[in-house]
Parts: sequence; structure tokens; C-alpha cells
Amino acid sequence: MAGSLKDQLLKAGIASKKQVKKIELDQRKKSKQSHKKSSTTHSDAAISKETLETARKQKIEKDRALNEARKLAQQKKATQAEIRQLVAQHRIPLPADGEIRYQFLSMGKVKQIWINAEIQRQLSQQSLLLVCVDDRFELVPPAIGDRIIQRDPNAIIKEDTEKREKIAAEEAEYADYQIPDDLDW
Repeated sequence: MAGSLKDQLLKAGIASKKQVKKIELDQRKKSKQSHKKSSTTHSDAAISKETLETARKQKIEKDRALNEARKLAQQKKATQAEIRQLVAQHRIPLPADGEIRYQFLSMGKVKQIWINAEIQRQLSQQSLLLVCVDDRFELVPPAIGDRIIQRDPNAIIKEDTEKREKIAAEEAEYADYQIPDDLDW
């Protein structure tokens, strides 16, 4: 089985001499065309080097931005873990027999928990703070609340004192006007 593939195909009768010559001619044309292109594209090579350099710089910037985003995500995850740990260690359990419904705003929605009178007093005096962790609401002392605020200010549920003061001011305007007892609406 010595010989080239061309010779073997000719002996086997699979290809004719005419077909072999045509293939050899096509191969020579292709090699000459590729040789001409490589000799005339010295300026193209310089342009391609510039495009490669800009593409490399763009890739470096993209990688840097992705790494920065990944670091921020890891940092956020770490702070959430710290907050979870602080709340788990210092939380004050909600009473099982809560008779007062305490309502508050969380992410634009009114939420509620059941508490007793003592916890309601402590919340109003801000000797207890309400914290949102993993879609759960927990009570923590103010010292721990301050540490949580340093990590994530949005984790603490704040009382809307401005709105309450505005309502109190509006009610104070009409304090001199008494509503009659026999007024029917």
C-alpha cells in the first residue's frame, strides 16, 4: 500500500486522471492566492494588531468591572451574615400571647406583629428597635440596632416621626374648635 492517496484512488478506479489534475490545479490556485494575500496585508497586520490591542484593553476593563461587582456582592453577603448573627445573638423574643397588634411600614407595605403592652411601651420610647432580617421581624436593643445601622441602614424599621408630627400639628390647629356631641354625619 505504498504510494499517495491519489495513486491508490487511480489504481482502484475511483477517480480519473482528469479529476486528479483538476484537484491539483485548484490546490495550487488556493496556495498562490493565500501567498499573495499574506504579502499584501502588512498594513492589515498593523491594523489587526491595533484592533487586538483595543479588544484586549476592553476585555481587561470588562473583567475589572465584573470583579468589582463580584466583590460588592460578596461584601453585601458578608454584611447580611453579620446582621443575621447579631440579631440571632441579641434578639428579644416576641411574646406568644401578644394582645396588641403593632403596625409599621416595611418596604412600602404595612406589616404587623403581635406584642404586649410592655414591648409597645419600649418600642415607643425606642428602648427596643425593630429589625427586618430575611423577611422576618425581630426586636433588638438600641446598642445592637446602632451596630446594625452601621452595616445596613435599611435593616432597621424606623418610625415615621415626621408624618406623626405633621398630623399632630394639623390637629393642634383645630384644637380650639370643639365637635358637638349631637353632630350626625
